[in-house]
Amino acid sequence: MGWIRVDQILDTLFPPACLLCGQRATGSSPGIPACAGCLDDLPWLPDLPGGTPALGGLDQGRPHLEPFAAVRCALTYEYPVDRLIAAAKFGRQLTVARGLGQLLAWRLPALPHPPDAVVPVPLHWRREASRGFNQAEEIARALCEARRWPLRTDLCRRILPTPEQSGLGAARRQENLRGAFALAGVRALGRCRHVLLVDDVLTTGATAAEVAGLFRAAGVPELSLWTVAWTRPPAQLTERKV
Repeated sequence: MGWIRVDQILDTLFPPACLLCGQRATGSSPGIPACAGCLDDLPWLPDLPGGTPALGGLDQGRPHLEPFAAVRCALTYEYPVDRLIAAAKFGRQLTVARGLGQLLAWRLPALPHPPDAVVPVPLHWRREASRGFNQAEEIARALCEARRWPLRTDLCRRILPTPEQSGLGAARRQENLRGAFALAGVRALGRCRHVLLVDDVLTTGATAAEVAGLFRAAGVPELSLWTVAWTRPPAQLTERKV
């Protein structure tokens, strides 16, 4: 007889409140913080075959994603996902941040080679203090709890308090991040062969690529990127409005 997790029993007996409508999250799998109706209405990205690199073409116009063997996103960054991420990022709503991590764990497929380390994209300590927590870290924490993967918040830190990336063009984003991150040290990496970076939103990929470059320079051979949401390129946004 296998072990039964207590949290799964509690989720079955006392379903958590839906992140979107506030009602009990009934009709969905245990541990999913959304009711079945709201879950179906979310702007999910299409399923991709296992091992498909870089979003299977959704990475067009994002050359920064080249360091990654695979890039996966669960949702499109549009209503109501944008509101949920804003609530986690700026509204100090820890429950929402962890709920987004649970959705990520539920939606994305199993990996053929589980990561040796799951690394959330770090915030500078001043910004983290002002927000109350790093939303990427809490998303990664919930993901790791669901998948039983090792969360490593000690491997990378943000050493420069750079301005917000939102509102900057692709070139300015890359320039803004130069030298912003540092690894704890090659020795701390140990025998990490596969590092999975986790963030809330994929826009240009410049932030993740800056972090990935450090791990690659330290000798990590495989890098993956998972984010909750993916921002449509401007051309696709225009096409959708027509």
